Amino acid sequence: MIEFFFQFNTIMIFVMIGLFIALSALMSGLKAQRDMARRECERLSQELSKAKSAGGELAQKVGWRKKRLMNKPEFALYRELHGLVGQSGAGHRLFAQVAFGAFLEATARADLEEIKSAAFYAVQRKVADFLIIDRYGQPVAVIEYQGSGHFLGNAHDRDHAKRIVCKFSGLPYIEVPASGLTHGQRGDLHRLLGIPTQLAAE
Repeated sequence: MIEFFFQFNTIMIFVMIGLFIALSALMSGLKAQRDMARRECERLSQELSKAKSAGGELAQKVGWRKKRLMNKPEFALYRELHGLVGQSGAGHRLFAQVAFGAFLEATARADLEEIKSAAFYAVQRKVADFLIIDRYGQPVAVIEYQGSGHFLGNAHDRDHAKRIVCKFSGLPYIEVPASGLTHGQRGDLHRLLGIPTQLAAE
């Protein structure tokens, strides 16, 4: 019996030693991975710092080519909008692919400054398909084209934020279906642009 316990204890000691060695190796591997991840983060941080200060240097490291600003259905809508804006005679202008941060700014009480900054950061890079401004440069309407591929990914969430900021700023937000401007939307644009009734009827 004593011999059995001695053998059992010996086996348990070896098992414990084996577990300790395995655990040490695992911890050592995890530490190595952590150190590698930290070094990679530091490297990326340095690269980002360089990108902010030396964008021209980075730009030379890759190839560049032109691409269409709008796909064909978007361009067809742009042409129709351009025609409507031209009819207004009040000095309106039409722009395409404009960042929201270029024509909207966040406002808040002084104690909500941090929230204001975060909200602006979340919205500023979102892009309006089309923006109409008046002769003084003030935004008049945002027009979003809901094309066939528009509802892929997180498009719904992105558009929801756009709707909110336009609503709060009092800026009309017109969502055009894939088929193009509806009769009602054309009427809304005629009123916004002050197009005379006789021209709107033509």
